[in-house]
Amino acid sequence: MSESRLLARFVVLIVITVSWALHASAVEAQVTIHPRSTTPAAWERFAVQVVNHADTAVVTVEVAVPDAITILGVETPVGWSAQTVPGTETTAQLVRWTDGVVASGAYREFAFLGRVIGDARQRSLVFPVIVTRADGSRFEEQRLRVSVVGRTQLSVRGVTAIAGTALGISILALVVALATHRSHRSRTT
Repeated sequence: MSESRLLARFVVLIVITVSWALHASAVEAQVTIHPRSTTPAAWERFAVQVVNHADTAVVTVEVAVPDAITILGVETPVGWSAQTVPGTETTAQLVRWTDGVVASGAYREFAFLGRVIGDARQRSLVFPVIVTRADGSRFEEQRLRVSVVGRTQLSVRGVTAIAGTALGISILALVVALATHRSHRSRTT
C-alpha cells in the first residue's frame, strides 16, 4: 500500500474518531421538555426529562422558568429535594432539584405546575436547563422551547359563570319590573 493511501486512511480514521467523540460528549445528557406548546391562561404540568448518557451521575437539575409563567407547585421525585428561587430584575425564577441521583443510563422526570399569563403573546418560551454531575461538571441546554399558541378563551366553567350571572340579572330585572308595575297599579286604583 502506498504511503499516500496509508496517510489518507489514517486521516479518515482520525476524522471518524473525533466526530464520534464530539457526538458522544454532546449526548452525555439528553434533555427535553413537555408540553411542546401551551395557550395563554393555561395551567400546565411542565415536565423536563433528563436521560444520563455519561458515566458520572447527575445530582442537580435547574430549570430557569420564563416570567410568563407563574410557578404553582413543584413535584419532588423520590430521593430528591426541590426548591423554587424567585426571579429578580436580571435573573429568571428557578426550580432546582438536588440531593438525588440520575445514574448512568438512567432517566428521570422533573416537573412543576405553572400557569401561563393570560396575555402571553404567541411566541416561544425558552427554558434554560443546567444539569450538574457528581464530579462538578455542568451541562447547559438552552434550546428547550414551549410555543404559546392560540388566544385566551373562556373555559366551560367561565361560560357557565357568565351565563348564570346574566340569568340572575335578568330575574332581578323581572322582579323589579313586576314590583314597579304592581306599585304603579295599586296607586292608580
